[in-house]
Amino acid sequence: MSSQEAAYIDICRRKQAAQQALIPASWRLKSLPDESVTDVRGIPRACGILSDREIEITETFDAVELAEKIRRRTYSCYEVALAFCKRAAIAQQLLNCLTEIFFEAGLERARQLDKHLADHGLPIGPLHGVPVSIKDDKAIVGYDTSCGLASLCFKPARDNSAIVRILQDAGAVLYCKTNIPQTMMAFDSVNNIWGRTLNPLNRKLTPGGSSGGESALVAIRGSLLGIGSDVGGSIRVPAMCTGTYGIKPTSVRLTSNVGPGGFGTPGSFAVGVAVSHGPIATSLRSCELFLKVVADAKLWETENYTVFSPWRTIDAKPRQMRFLVLPTDGAMTPLPPVQRLLKETAAQLQSRGHKVDVLENPPAFLKDNFKHYRMMMGGAGGSGHLVDLIESTGEPMIKPIVGKVRRQNPITVDQLFERNAVRDTFLANSLKLWKPATGQDYDAIVTAVAAHPALRHDTWEYSGYTSMFNVLDWPAGVLPARNVTREDLEAPISEGTGSVWDRVNRKNIWENNEDYLGTPLALQVVARKLQEEELLQAMHVVDEAISETRGASIRDHKL
Repeated sequence: MSSQEAAYIDICRRKQAAQQALIPASWRLKSLPDESVTDVRGIPRACGILSDREIEITETFDAVELAEKIRRRTYSCYEVALAFCKRAAIAQQLLNCLTEIFFEAGLERARQLDKHLADHGLPIGPLHGVPVSIKDDKAIVGYDTSCGLASLCFKPARDNSAIVRILQDAGAVLYCKTNIPQTMMAFDSVNNIWGRTLNPLNRKLTPGGSSGGESALVAIRGSLLGIGSDVGGSIRVPAMCTGTYGIKPTSVRLTSNVGPGGFGTPGSFAVGVAVSHGPIATSLRSCELFLKVVADAKLWETENYTVFSPWRTIDAKPRQMRFLVLPTDGAMTPLPPVQRLLKETAAQLQSRGHKVDVLENPPAFLKDNFKHYRMMMGGAGGSGHLVDLIESTGEPMIKPIVGKVRRQNPITVDQLFERNAVRDTFLANSLKLWKPATGQDYDAIVTAVAAHPALRHDTWEYSGYTSMFNVLDWPAGVLPARNVTREDLEAPISEGTGSVWDRVNRKNIWENNEDYLGTPLALQVVARKLQEEELLQAMHVVDEAISETRGASIRDHKL
């Protein structure tokens, strides 16, 4: 290494070389598609690396069905793990979506699970033999939790994150970690260690962040169930961008246990915005399985940031529900594809006998929701500890976090009280959304994930439609709806609020909009705090209502 070369360069070089050495020669693609090939989802099936049986295993089922096939011994844990390790290796070559690779450890775990099933006749848990991918911010013993920071490389974890322990106890096979943005504080998954993750549906567009590696891997079916985290939309935005399912639970329903490169100053969760951990998957019921597994693990007995919350069984029979459709947050007016989708969804729900109110003119307090989020993310001292980690090896900041991750003067206790008072007023006003002028309270809120479709790389700035529910700490999930059509692109743009965000949306995003044709649109469904069971019930209802538009049956929908 040259004496003039920054330390991060050698660190990144060594990490990349070690990662590439972990992909067997027989799993390497003979050639990579050129830039003109934007949709690469068909390449794993056609490349010749996967056998017909491995294609069947990776493309036919969701996590729930696959677990049942393993229990019935239709497939062995080992052959399932091998199929997904190979497909994840292909995905890495196409999309750059992985960080830490531990295929051999996953295969050894699968062998042990096969032996257990042969010896005892029963699985060790509901995820017995199911491969599960993990976002890079979760600690796994023996592997780095770098969070896109060179200074955290070559420092393997000594303890497992709580979610990792739960998955292992449930019988899951862990085989890889997935890519994130540097510091995880961006909606593009790019960093100096691993580079940029691409969207398998359209490589010109972002797969989202910060759980972008997870969403890309799931969308190309290198995983059926991945675990992400969300502090402003980092599960929901990637799910939208890649047409997958994702759920951000209430933060205290799971755990705030993250790696050392996490958000904010350590210990700031009580005064800032808490992190939520949740699933990204190929089906809604796979997300539900994960949430139930975590609830049944009784995290409140071992984790400081969780509450007593056993999983509740809710009547699954269809019933008339009441929805509030929120077509805008008052700050960034949705573009035509999103506006049209929300109107279609309201009509589809009504046609199935559900009550729907559309809040055409949102209350004035909502337009400040993103300002509240950024205020709370400032916490008690900004992100100076992240700046320290970046500067310690001389690495540059990635474009999306320049100006956002910076040193700030610590706020006083009185200023903290003032911020909390503003937040509390916002919380109190927001609770009124659940109560219509007449009739029963709403069962769920339906709104957009963003005011626009998935964006080009390094252009995502506004997260008001998702971060609002992090400030409120309400559970929220994302459903794939339909693709952007030619009619969407040609529809006139409605009058906006005139805000700076509207100007950005119209000029920077919607001009030259041909890249969005055929890309996924999604819906966000929201429930009250700690009501994940009610959220899933409402998501199933919405999922069923939009199934004809999407062209697939909902409960068994597989990407």
